[in-house]
Amino acid sequence: MGVVTPEQPQQLISGEDLKHEVGFLGLLWASEGSIIGSGWLFAALLALTIAGPGALVAWVIASVIVIVIALVYAELGGMFPVSGGGGLFPQFAFGNLAGASFGWFAYVQAAAYAPIEVLAALEYMSTAEWAKGFYNPSNGTLPDKGIAVAIGLMAVFTIINLIGIRWVDRANTGLTILKVVLPLLAVVVLVSTHFHPGNFTAGGGFFPKGLSIPKTLMTVIPEGGIVFAFTGFEQATQIGGESRNPQRDLPWAVIGSVLIPEPPKDIWRSSLGH
Repeated sequence: MGVVTPEQPQQLISGEDLKHEVGFLGLLWASEGSIIGSGWLFAALLALTIAGPGALVAWVIASVIVIVIALVYAELGGMFPVSGGGGLFPQFAFGNLAGASFGWFAYVQAAAYAPIEVLAALEYMSTAEWAKGFYNPSNGTLPDKGIAVAIGLMAVFTIINLIGIRWVDRANTGLTILKVVLPLLAVVVLVSTHFHPGNFTAGGGFFPKGLSIPKTLMTVIPEGGIVFAFTGFEQATQIGGESRNPQRDLPWAVIGSVLIPEPPKDIWRSSLGH
């Protein structure tokens, strides 16, 4: 197994031929945009199905777990602002074998995210009359029309990323602002006009599973998609080599993306009634 000397990470950082055009907001929205995806569309529903209104407690527990991991990424991102940070940190710490292994893990994760988000988008769109043929709800598969649309969306994502990091930074900033503002606005309007506190205890109480509360909470965090809904905070470190001021901006971007509250759909799903 190869050994990485203390000088090699700094040599890699100084040797990167990048433009360093991404500022704090670009890094923050890169992570926040990765967090706000299919998780906030479906995790709230799945978590409530498993644990009832008590799933709100599971979201708090998961956020504590994730913030501890995010703190590690925040510190490493500031220390080693390199492109592909999450895949390189293990190499810096444990050598080439660990770096290669985690690099492949990171690649598989990254390669899987885009199709997952496309599938979730098609499932969500299929509730509209014009998109009924995009998704088959009976078995969770895509018909021919849905496959064609999915391929088109994947092509659009690929083209956007190939155009250049600065354009992606600008486009992602605008899209992420919409992804944050619009759902939060919907929550504020719905909760202010259709809030029913009695629904928190309807259908068996706040914890309908009764004595199995600890088991239920620990089960709903992975199975309900709650942890998946928080993943993506590390995205800022993946483009760390593009940062203008990485020592200052990267840590704040990683932590800030977790602290920005995701649309609390568990609350309005629990309280708005049937």
